[in-house]
Amino acid sequence: MEADMRIIVATLAGSIAVAAISAQAALSTSSENWRPLPPVLSFGLGGRACGLGWHQALWRDRSGDWWWGPCVLNR
Repeated sequence: MEADMRIIVATLAGSIAVAAISAQAALSTSSENWRPLPPVLSFGLGGRACGLGWHQALWRDRSGDWWWGPCVLNR
């Protein structure tokens, strides 16, 4: 009987400790914890990937997004 009581008390104390740690680790919705994401890095080919005297053209699709195009001669 006494051993059962010790197990119950130890289990209760452990679950309270885990609940307290979980409450501290929970996400907060306050605005001071939110940070804006940095801009996305572009790893596309640049103007020098086509060679000397050439550059890579840009074109825009119907939705307004920019895409790298073919290599064209510099004017």
